Amino acid sequence: MTSLGLGVLSWKGHDSLEAALGTYAEAGLFELFDERLLFLPEIDDRGRAIAARFDIPFAGSDKNLGILGGFKALASAMTADIVLLLENDCPLIEPRDVAKARIAEARRALEAGEVDVFRMRSRKRPGQRFQTLGKHLALFPPEDAPALSRAVAAAHRAVRPDKALRLAGGAVYAYDDPERRHPRFIERRAEGWWRVSSRIMTWTNQSIMIRRNFFLETIIARAEARPSSRTVNGFPDLEKEMNTPWWRGSGFRIGVGEGIFTHERV
Repeated sequence: MTSLGLGVLSWKGHDSLEAALGTYAEAGLFELFDERLLFLPEIDDRGRAIAARFDIPFAGSDKNLGILGGFKALASAMTADIVLLLENDCPLIEPRDVAKARIAEARRALEAGEVDVFRMRSRKRPGQRFQTLGKHLALFPPEDAPALSRAVAAAHRAVRPDKALRLAGGAVYAYDDPERRHPRFIERRAEGWWRVSSRIMTWTNQSIMIRRNFFLETIIARAEARPSSRTVNGFPDLEKEMNTPWWRGSGFRIGVGEGIFTHERV
């Protein structure tokens, strides 16, 4: 069986980190992994103290590496075959038995080669700064929405069909039957999760499980080869590098289940 690792990237944000790690410890999440690592860019004494408090191994750097660089350093410092990669503001919102089952579900899908990445952010309680749902509903409103809203959305889809297709994957978060709405690109698996084409669903850094070698050799390598001019705090953030025609045309497969983490910055 492949080995499973839990990696957390935390640049500053110590309050958020403490809150998130507290939810992991309470649920016994650490015990579900063969390897655990906290990576701390611009490492300081408080970061070291938090790692000691939760008894989690840590590594770090003296400088800020940015999001892309931080995730590369985190994954490079790990050895597990499959890694669950988290940022410091992703608390666990499900009990241990649910978390264990959903982690096992994602692991099986990756081990079997059924998906290239599995999203672990909660489908129903995604938390802060989750724009996917609103953007999707603006273009694909529910069937019982007012006729005017549906007409406006249809007009927008007609004017910008490529944009509409890029946002179609949001159906997984908006509806319980997304496979009926976009059958070419969304497949409901017998286990209850969905396999979604990268043609209609973006890359996200938020709470993902992925094969470590694929992450470093394909995702990170591509992002470094073609950095975006748009940065966060002066550094590449990986999402902008990924969400390009290359990603949409890659044929990568994204697993989406009910998820177990939310996004909550303290």
